[in-house]
Amino acid sequence: MTSSTAFLGPAGDGGLALYRAVAEQIPRGAVFVVDRELRYILAAGPALRMSGFEPSDFEGRSLREALPPELLAQYTQDYAGILGGAPMEREHCVGGVWYASHGVPLADEHGCIHAALVVSYDITERKRNERRLQILDKLWAVVRHASDAADVAAAASSLLEEYFGGVRCTMLRLDGELDEAEVEEIPLAAFGERALDRLQRGETVESGDGPLPYGLPPWLRAFLLCPHISGGRLTGVTAILSETPQAWREEDTRLACDITERAWTQIDRLRLLEALEAADRRKDQFLAVLAHDLRSPLTVVRNSLALLERPGTNVNPQAILALVERQFGHINRLIEDVLDTSYICHGRAHLHRHRIVLQEAVLAAVEAARALVSSKTHSLSLSMPPEPIPVYADPTRLAQAFGNVFANAIKYSRVPARIGVEVEKQDAQVLVRIRDNGIGMSPRTLARLFDLFARKGTELDALPAGGLGVGLWITRQLVEAHGGSIRAASDGPDRGSTFTIALPVHQVH
Repeated sequence: MTSSTAFLGPAGDGGLALYRAVAEQIPRGAVFVVDRELRYILAAGPALRMSGFEPSDFEGRSLREALPPELLAQYTQDYAGILGGAPMEREHCVGGVWYASHGVPLADEHGCIHAALVVSYDITERKRNERRLQILDKLWAVVRHASDAADVAAAASSLLEEYFGGVRCTMLRLDGELDEAEVEEIPLAAFGERALDRLQRGETVESGDGPLPYGLPPWLRAFLLCPHISGGRLTGVTAILSETPQAWREEDTRLACDITERAWTQIDRLRLLEALEAADRRKDQFLAVLAHDLRSPLTVVRNSLALLERPGTNVNPQAILALVERQFGHINRLIEDVLDTSYICHGRAHLHRHRIVLQEAVLAAVEAARALVSSKTHSLSLSMPPEPIPVYADPTRLAQAFGNVFANAIKYSRVPARIGVEVEKQDAQVLVRIRDNGIGMSPRTLARLFDLFARKGTELDALPAGGLGVGLWITRQLVEAHGGSIRAASDGPDRGSTFTIALPVHQVH
């Protein structure tokens, strides 16, 4: 029985065998015994082999011989403390694996300490769970107080970059065509065959062990794309891009998707809140403008009637009546806009559709607009194909949609101005283009042109041009109710505008 194992009792080396047998039964654990000369006399357990070591790498060797330099000082301090009679508890990381170590002194029946016993458990999974919870707590702290969607996106991206290390994280909102969507100037479609289809189904897209898809930039060595589905469609993607190879563990992917979902849900909520607040402000502006626009003609009517009642006033009653009639016509148009808006918002706008010739609806709108054109010395040109183009439509509502665009072009044109209307048939659809050489629009104005209560004005003017701001919104609703679409384009302020209405051609079967 050697002096180094005498403290184990009569069994001597048999005591070490017992410790070794116990160590092998500890899941993801290891047992170490170090004597007073700081030499390993036992090293055993599954965690030892999981880390790529064997008992022979430690047993019979001193700490200095068995341990790498970066661990020697801490382990020497730990074992010296235990041999001095102080139990030890410590969590530490070795080679990316976390351990919880518990150390106690081993003494003989006389209380003399002969060795230090340390039992270590692999707690990597627990530490990862704690780390995930910490990240989610940090995200929640930001989300709870964030008042801006950009703050939430920045916080989520920062936390993911911190967790994965050495990656770039981008939260991409998808509002337009998916085929044109890019992250870090990389098209989403470039991330692999059917990448867009998988994202649209709510599946993550990640790099594997093999080569990356052809067409990705050379700096990209690994990627993870987490989709966000809202309202049944893909509305956002969180992209984690790495310049070094990454192995995406299942728990890492779950965390990235969890952060993605929490962040995008809050972003959607904030954007919805912003939209509601903006709509509420526009509604207040709408009501203020409506009150103003109703008061003006009513004031004219009241003053005109007062002139008729005043004795001795040399006025032409016919002229007064004509003026009153025009003012009531203006009031009637305002009320019709309000009613149309209400009916459409509440789903009570009904179309009486049947087969008509498109050119007739365009002509009706042009004739209604000619009075406005001539009164402002505008010129209006019309180009239509001679063959009839059949559409399935409500002629009154379709003429109203065209008329709203004509009125918009006239309203924002400068004297003298030119307005051109062009009708063109393209396969199964017909395009109606209305061009003007008026004041044009900035990208900011184009972005919200068809919003409810949006009114065109200068970018620096807090009081936009007159009108209720519902005409183009009503136009879009009417066009889309006919199965068509409307879009606007402009090269910028003072460079004119072009509105294009597309409608399906009615096919006779």
